[in-house]
Amino acid sequence: MRRRSWLAWGLVVALCGAFGACFAPKSERLSCDDVDPASGADFTQIQALVSGEDKGCQDVGCHAGATQEEGLRLDTPELVYDEMSSRPDLFYAVLSSGEMPEGKPPWSAEELKLFRSWYCSGAFPP
Repeated sequence: MRRRSWLAWGLVVALCGAFGACFAPKSERLSCDDVDPASGADFTQIQALVSGEDKGCQDVGCHAGATQEEGLRLDTPELVYDEMSSRPDLFYAVLSSGEMPEGKPPWSAEELKLFRSWYCSGAFPP
């Protein structure tokens, strides 16, 4: 009986972790509401934000080839695309919460809209 209660508790914890993004504030959840038409967003604009000096993720060395904090590397367009297209909801939550880019101004509402528009129009590669 005791083993069964531990298994049930483990299942509850696993499900809460798996669906944690569902409980994020609405402003931090990726949705296709309020996006630009498909022709209005392309990956080069996303890449410019990620690699830019003011809001970029690689110029301070956090996510460059040598450091790869949290196992994340964003120093080539191909790597940025692979990471952002495979985990768009996580990227959006971290960017929209202002948690990242660390030590830099957060992405603006328009820049977040650009990300949503790119993703919702098909997240086409570079």
